[in-house]
Amino acid sequence: MKNSKNRKTASNMIAQMARQSLRSSRMRNNFVLITIVLASALLMAILMFAMGQKQQVKEELSHRQQVSYYNLTEAQLAALAKDDRISCQIQMKTGVLSEMDGFSVMPCYVSELSDDIRVAELESGRLPETEDEIAAQAALLRNMGVSPTPGSTVTFSFYDGTTETFTLSGILKGGETAKQFSVLLSKDYAEKGSQLKDIPYEVYAKLYNATHLLAEECREAMYLIGSDAGIERKYVAPSKAFLDTLSPDFQSMMLYGLVGAAILLACILVIYGVFYLSVIGRIHQFGQLRTIGMTRRQIARFVSREGSLLFLRSAPVGILIGGIAGYCMVPAGFSLANTFLAVLLVFAVIYVITMISVRKPARLAGAVSPMEALRYLPQDEMPRRKKSGNPAAPRKLCRRLTPFALGRMNFSRNRKKAAVTMLSLGMGGILFMTAATYLSSFNRANYARQGFFTEAEFHIQYAFSAITLSEHGLSGLQAQAPLGEETTARIASLEGVKKITEVKSFGVRYDYPKQDNYNDNDQILLLTEEETKEIGAYLEDGSVDYGKLTSGDYILVAGNDTVEEIYGWKFALGDTITLHYFDGTDAAQKDVTILGILNQQYVLDNKVLEGWFLMPEQAVLNLVSFDSLTSDLLVSTEPAQEEAIGDVLAELVAERSELSLETLAERNVAYAQNVDQLFGAISGLSIFIMTFSLLSMMNTLITNIVTRKQELAMLESIGMGKGQIRGMLLGESLLLVLATVGVTMTAGTLCGFWLSSLLYQNGAFYMAFRFPTAFALTYAGVLIGVPLLIVFVSLRGFSKEALVERLRGAEA
Repeated sequence: MKNSKNRKTASNMIAQMARQSLRSSRMRNNFVLITIVLASALLMAILMFAMGQKQQVKEELSHRQQVSYYNLTEAQLAALAKDDRISCQIQMKTGVLSEMDGFSVMPCYVSELSDDIRVAELESGRLPETEDEIAAQAALLRNMGVSPTPGSTVTFSFYDGTTETFTLSGILKGGETAKQFSVLLSKDYAEKGSQLKDIPYEVYAKLYNATHLLAEECREAMYLIGSDAGIERKYVAPSKAFLDTLSPDFQSMMLYGLVGAAILLACILVIYGVFYLSVIGRIHQFGQLRTIGMTRRQIARFVSREGSLLFLRSAPVGILIGGIAGYCMVPAGFSLANTFLAVLLVFAVIYVITMISVRKPARLAGAVSPMEALRYLPQDEMPRRKKSGNPAAPRKLCRRLTPFALGRMNFSRNRKKAAVTMLSLGMGGILFMTAATYLSSFNRANYARQGFFTEAEFHIQYAFSAITLSEHGLSGLQAQAPLGEETTARIASLEGVKKITEVKSFGVRYDYPKQDNYNDNDQILLLTEEETKEIGAYLEDGSVDYGKLTSGDYILVAGNDTVEEIYGWKFALGDTITLHYFDGTDAAQKDVTILGILNQQYVLDNKVLEGWFLMPEQAVLNLVSFDSLTSDLLVSTEPAQEEAIGDVLAELVAERSELSLETLAERNVAYAQNVDQLFGAISGLSIFIMTFSLLSMMNTLITNIVTRKQELAMLESIGMGKGQIRGMLLGESLLLVLATVGVTMTAGTLCGFWLSSLLYQNGAFYMAFRFPTAFALTYAGVLIGVPLLIVFVSLRGFSKEALVERLRGAEA
């Protein structure tokens, strides 16, 4: 009982001493407090962002279908309706998109509006019940100049030239910023109306207990339901977004894990450095405490208690800041349960790394004996024994006593202290320079120029609605409404047009019986004889024999890695593919054999590849009776005439309903927001990590000056001028900074160059290495400016105190 009481008394005394020590060491406390606040805030924000995104996706998917069944007959509809494995289902019909004046309209039928599968929501009124009723969004009606109130009439001109007038039965929510609108029609219209009567039904469905299955089990269950209803496998479309939630996202986990690890490592280095320097500065104090009876264990507990008290004061503040930031980033994904879990996790992790950071300095403090404390000098080792055998003999018989030489001597006195600071500062600097190199190498203009826009400002192609409407798809349009010489000549005559590139591809449907894959749409990229011979450099397997390929009996395959990612299988060499196409007179088909498979690099290097297959142009010309196989026109213009040419091309495309126009200007606007978000995230993370490093450096420099106040006063008393002292301290500081800047600039730039090259090789052609001159100069300026500021401020503070008082060693 007595021992227990003594331990409790000792524990209380240690706690009281730790609190008193914190009150007398505010500078050290501030560094640790800021570090822990930053680490916990950033970690909390990252966790809240990751959890918020996952919760947002989960919330969105809770109102979406898990699987869709297409091209259904009445019998298949009835079978699905009776299937007790389906918890919720709605019947749909989706028509063909009709282009109107600056927007487009998609006619649809939906059997009911359900919160479980949220296709649309009513704002007012009801769903259509008769053939002449319709429900639409208010934004669409305003675009058409129609009053958004039930009972109003609205007239649509559909893609096939049909004009129909409807009465509004209800107003749908949303669509304020949309350019494509869905309008809902009645069951009667779905059966008899011109836009939907020939369209097969679809069913959107959810399964019982699907969230408790593994992704592959759930997928097979969806296919089994379709098979039992007599639905072909190709008409079953499991929701990839939903299936992805049933298995861990290892890529995101790795990304967040790496970012979190970098933050925690930076935090550990700073806290360790602060406490290590604090312990070194208080060696004599620990020796005095040992003299009056404190044990090694109690000394270690004393230092650890300081760390835990600082943690308790700062972690809640950081968690609160990070929680608010995380909520602001993804407000729609906020969950009280996830927030509580994140708070517990961050609290535990930050506590553990704080204790890990303090542990080594605490053990160092506990290992100090009274005698060691009395003779302690802050250096790594005693002078080495000379060959003469005299251990006290210095390595140099004389030294230059210039301010800079004294600064260099003091810098080398405690190499471990300098190494800890340089490690923290260097790591932060390398990460900062890597991020800066990425930002500097990222070409915003080229980012929007991916794909067809690599060397063009305008992309003219056959409209998706026209391809869908055409009985024979793209090949039918190429035969009946060619994108030929007349159109090309008209565009070439415009002033400011530099170049027109014709992309030639052939629209087909293909069957791949080996994998039970039928009637899929695709485009065969057509090659010239020269391109066919050059393509051998990308050959992964098989052959690119031009003679065999021009016979029309063979085909090449590209993008097999993507095929496997989407379908779970690959095209194999020697397999047979059946092509369905329009030959200019009637529908035709041909069996071709896979002669060669191209590697993934070809997909990365080729900017206009849209499908899986490639053939020589001559081989396709031998199969059809028409000679225009152009599928896309890429128009490059002079910058000054780009806007004017865009207006003319828009008029030209408007004259031909089967064409559509995409512009670089539109893509720039669409991509700008993504780039800004990416740059903001990278810049924010870099600044946080750099802040950790600067805190470590500032702590080292300030501690180094404050703990040597008596030494500096002694130098001043024996005749050293204030300018010389300032020069000595600046010399010490600049040695640390210049060494760190050298390592950072070299290693950080190399890491940035490696990252840029790696991304470029993997298809990010908007990455071109460029040294971040502005970032580097700013970084170097801050690193040099901070020591200058600290030295001048510290010495100015010393000058306010009498020299005699400083010589007495009174602690500031």
